Amino acid sequence: MQKIRFGHVGAALTGLLLVIGFVAQAQPASAITDGQRDEVHTNVGVVRFTTSEGRFRCSGTLISPTVVLTAGHCTGVDAAHPATNVYVSFDTDLPGDPLAANITPAESAARAAHYITGTAHPDPAWTGKLSISQQHDQGVVVLDAPATSKWPAVSPAPLLPLGTLDANQGALKDQTFTLVGYGVEIGDKKAQVVIRERRSTTSFLKNVQSEVVVFQINDRDSKAGGGSCFGDSGGGAFLGPYVIGDASYVNSLTCNANGSYQRVDTAYSRAFLNQFL
Repeated sequence: MQKIRFGHVGAALTGLLLVIGFVAQAQPASAITDGQRDEVHTNVGVVRFTTSEGRFRCSGTLISPTVVLTAGHCTGVDAAHPATNVYVSFDTDLPGDPLAANITPAESAARAAHYITGTAHPDPAWTGKLSISQQHDQGVVVLDAPATSKWPAVSPAPLLPLGTLDANQGALKDQTFTLVGYGVEIGDKKAQVVIRERRSTTSFLKNVQSEVVVFQINDRDSKAGGGSCFGDSGGGAFLGPYVIGDASYVNSLTCNANGSYQRVDTAYSRAFLNQFL
């Protein structure tokens, strides 16, 4: 089955990388389908970064005063080439990129006031490719200052306890999960429409795999609000207050099938994350 990254959004909203053997261009769709403005999950922020492929935007979740969980492909092309020029903001409304082209130094400084800079750390096993058996699409940004230095009310999201998804999969299918992120929408005739705010929606569990947790992402699902799609890379999925994973990939270019999140409750994931906590 073809895996398609949720897709970091480029500065010019360029095409997305399709993985598993080929590269092509596709149009980004909405970060949160059929969602709403989110002023509750203030620990979910926007991450701007640069790789050899360009300047991009992802989402991420604060998991300690200075550590932001996001996707591996949001922290580097691979583990050997981490992202640079990393800026993180927890504003509900999407702030502009301080490193955008054709802006004045004064405008750059004004935009930078809405961010804290940081250092990207991809999972050391992140190769730039997605694999069902060895899924390592996780990374962190270590902030240069605590998030509360600019957003006093923000508090880190606790990580889901180790092994929770494996032990309770049956019962969890009756629970409502919340998906949070920033992104773009596809309007009439596939026009790209930037969503300039944090948004969230609800979703139900489809299944739990060894490295990922999978949600149905059809916004016509009568049981929940919708799902996540391109532009939401690295964004958090929540069960109550607990963050359970970061947005990794979808199985449909139209975002009406499955959306998978890299789990944080596995022993492997926790060993990586605990180095920074």
